[in-house]
Amino acid sequence: MQHDQDVHVEADPGDVRVVAVDSLGQRRQVMRRMLEHAFEPAEIAEADSRAAAIELVGRCRPDVVVLEIQMPLEVGLDTIDDLGRMSPRPRIVVFSFRHDAATVAAALDRGADAYLAKPAGLSELREALMVAPRAVRHRPPRVEASTGFKLEEQAAIGN
Repeated sequence: MQHDQDVHVEADPGDVRVVAVDSLGQRRQVMRRMLEHAFEPAEIAEADSRAAAIELVGRCRPDVVVLEIQMPLEVGLDTIDDLGRMSPRPRIVVFSFRHDAATVAAALDRGADAYLAKPAGLSELREALMVAPRAVRHRPPRVEASTGFKLEEQAAIGN
């Protein structure tokens, strides 16, 4: 049998169990509503801290964890490490207002499967939750601060 991280199964979105993690209750409620509208998961559980997230994931064994890493930041990154060592390992989607290049790289390097910057639409959230297999990580395009262009766009226009 193949290792869990190498297998990609197209799941019925209605069968997916999700844990939403954010230290602020109001943001967790917004995240919950977005998840409910994005793909109607079978179950959404909520955690307000690293410890609560680890306990809940261990007990509920969700398919996906959606994590706001501002808990403060280092605690959020440590949460990614902890989740990545769990078995079975859930898909880890960071959904954060924090989207500077160093933070995105740190989250992906520590095991996040996808990083989605807030604000984001329902289709972007749905894609981050369902499309890419765990073994393939999506890195958002790098943006040059001075122009706002994606670096790939700058190369195409000769800047």
